Amino acid sequence: MINHSSSSLARGAIIVAGAFLFSGSAPALTLVWDIDPAASYVRLTVPDQQVNVTNIGNITVRLRDASSDSQWTDAGGRRAFVDGTVVTDYADGSWIRFMGGSHNLYALEQTSLRPNPAQWDPGTLSYTNTGTAPAALGARVRGSYLVLTFDVAFLALRQVRLDVASEAVPLTANSFAGGQTSFGIASALGDVDGLELPLGFGQPVPDVLGGQLDPVVATNTSGGTIENLGGLNRKLTYNINTPVAIPLEDVVLTGTVTGQLVAYASLPQPPTLRIARLSNGNLLLAWPSSATNFTLLQNLTLGSTNWTPVGNPVTVVGDERQVTVAPSSSAVFFRLRSQ
Repeated sequence: MINHSSSSLARGAIIVAGAFLFSGSAPALTLVWDIDPAASYVRLTVPDQQVNVTNIGNITVRLRDASSDSQWTDAGGRRAFVDGTVVTDYADGSWIRFMGGSHNLYALEQTSLRPNPAQWDPGTLSYTNTGTAPAALGARVRGSYLVLTFDVAFLALRQVRLDVASEAVPLTANSFAGGQTSFGIASALGDVDGLELPLGFGQPVPDVLGGQLDPVVATNTSGGTIENLGGLNRKLTYNINTPVAIPLEDVVLTGTVTGQLVAYASLPQPPTLRIARLSNGNLLLAWPSSATNFTLLQNLTLGSTNWTPVGNPVTVVGDERQVTVAPSSSAVFFRLRSQ
């Protein structure tokens, strides 16, 4: 965008100054996206599956919603709402890179689930207290063996931190395809209430208080979109469908984490390029000192792609970066390009 032109700045010279945020392919900008917790969530889904339990043999294990006797996790499951921020490198309309390990992304603990760590009794082999405490995700583990159906354990995940990572993911019509990012649980504390099984089968799943869950991160088969809300405002929708494995002693339950993240960010305001004539007849080109990743370019023909850097030194004076150039007898065009 051209700011202005002037023929009075120097004898016979026409200098046109322009400020450009993007030139050629869009440059990378580091954006912090603010998560909307009302629209962002993850859901743990674990379908019925056969596992081998020591001293018992194969049983069918399933997860119930820990606060309900009728809802199974593979029939909807309990959702944990998500809040925080996501950090990306982003080239508007071109590509996005999720900066794994840089986010502040966590599941909200809005559900009271069993067990309650405050009521933990380390001297009791089988934890039987039915008290609950806030947690992000959880389930009631049930088993079936022959004609018997019985509770195996209660599971609660607390302090759940999430992560998203990728290389540069191309955008097509402001959408990106699945299979190009990874998503999962970066860390969590797991509390397990193992229960005694009927018929003297014992307690196959031990009690665990504040066990550290190993990272569970895998390729996300879903993609997402970036919507232009007008001006510099953008909306990111990241859809989630990722396999997950949950270890319970010798039993490993497999399933999926599904959901979505909805977040908002604003592109930085493009800097403007100022031009002024100095008392000695030279010309001063200046732009805000906060615009650290911009290069001043010049061209003799506005419609040409032959833009070249201005080789004159850049000095910081007050809140501006300044370059001094000699006047020209012909038109010269200037612009800023983000590196």
